[in-house]
Amino acid sequence: MGAGALAGLMAMDHEEIRSLLAGIEPSDAIPTPPTMHAIPVAPVMDAGADPAEIEAWVKGQGGWARRIPPHFLPPDATERDALFYVVPAKAFEGGPPPAPPTLRTSELIAFMPTTDLARARVFYEKGLGLPIAGDSPIACTFDANGTTLRVIAVEKIASAPYTVLGWNVTDIEASIRELTSRGVVFERIEGIDQDELGVWRSPGGARVAWFKDPDDNTLSLTQF
Repeated sequence: MGAGALAGLMAMDHEEIRSLLAGIEPSDAIPTPPTMHAIPVAPVMDAGADPAEIEAWVKGQGGWARRIPPHFLPPDATERDALFYVVPAKAFEGGPPPAPPTLRTSELIAFMPTTDLARARVFYEKGLGLPIAGDSPIACTFDANGTTLRVIAVEKIASAPYTVLGWNVTDIEASIRELTSRGVVFERIEGIDQDELGVWRSPGGARVAWFKDPDDNTLSLTQF
């Protein structure tokens, strides 16, 4: 029995999920490619289906889940009104389920090099507050909010003059103050306009701040 059934939600097979989504009117609330449909999640929840199970099915069809940013929603909108499945139109044509894509449904692993594994572990675990998920003589593994980050021991690093790893944060000022209290130093970059905390506002409105790990890898925080 699946997790959805254990939680009192309706477990569904491929054809049942296809029929459920096909019966929901697509929304034009978010832009989609011509061959895709935006299906609101609210009717799926109203039908008693397990949203996580439906999302896994959608990803298996080559689609994805999408959340509308709060500032694009009507004032009376609820959290679930912001959620959509973006589904390929061909997924509604019926037939047996396709073979799952290799990478589209696989978890991403991020890698970061270090010449001093013990020092890097202290920085990522204590400085950034990432939970340690495992270690070995050649690597430390961290849980970055569900994404696996492996810090790998190498003999030499070719320092990149750009960001190699970053986090999307909801409050960049609070994040900077927290990390600063842990000993993280934020960068001042010549030629760009940064505020007193080191935050730069991009032409598109995103706010970005940079810092480095002990191996001179450039990391960043971004608030969209």
